[in-house]
Amino acid sequence: MVDKVAVKYLVSTGVKEIYREPKIFFFSLLFPFFFLAMFWGMSMVIDPSVELGLSFIEYLFPGILIFALLSVGFLGTSVPLIEMRQKGILKLLRTTPLDESTFIFSQILVRFILGIMQILIFTILGFIMGLVSFGNVIPFILIGLLGLVMILTLGFLFGGVFNNTEIASGVLSFGIFPLVMLSGAMLPLYILPDAFDTISYFIPFTYLTELFHEVLFDLDVKLSVFGNIIVLVIISAVFFFLTKLTFRWT
Repeated sequence: MVDKVAVKYLVSTGVKEIYREPKIFFFSLLFPFFFLAMFWGMSMVIDPSVELGLSFIEYLFPGILIFALLSVGFLGTSVPLIEMRQKGILKLLRTTPLDESTFIFSQILVRFILGIMQILIFTILGFIMGLVSFGNVIPFILIGLLGLVMILTLGFLFGGVFNNTEIASGVLSFGIFPLVMLSGAMLPLYILPDAFDTISYFIPFTYLTELFHEVLFDLDVKLSVFGNIIVLVIISAVFFFLTKLTFRWT
């Protein structure tokens, strides 16, 4: 049973903590927009893809949002959680009546608020840049929220599994981010060998990327909109179950 009073307090404290930590604040909220500006500038000098019928920034826009959400989910979730365990903060909390469900829910909610901010800002920028049409605003936001849930639960899963921030950062940098590249979020899969197309079926971010591409640009994808949504919901539920199963206070 989730303690609403404890959740309210932990959410308030968590938001303040993130804003007070320059590194987390920068990489979770500000860095993705520098990333977006850089690729938008590159799009000015790179010809649109004849195969896809999209400009450079059109294809990359959903992928940049996914990277932004990953920053919140991993740099803003996994690493702080590991640091709390290393400093003994989680061990101290374990001595209180606070239960695991309340703590996990409150921490996910803090990051969910930050993720919503990212999605809304990207929606506004996408609309201004002509990448998100008026009719796609609501679907774009809903897909972003669905992806955010999956990414946050995965971030908490890593935060519970790893004990060292350096190891976690290395795995996240050299493991997760290349998987995003191979999901079709940053590179069209048709330019890669056929084997990578098969591998993409086992990458969770593939289904999120496909949802964005199908809704925004009507690209040909592996599954229907409904099919991709079902897969993402199932993946999120599995990640949450594993998070609950592997979460450790010490």
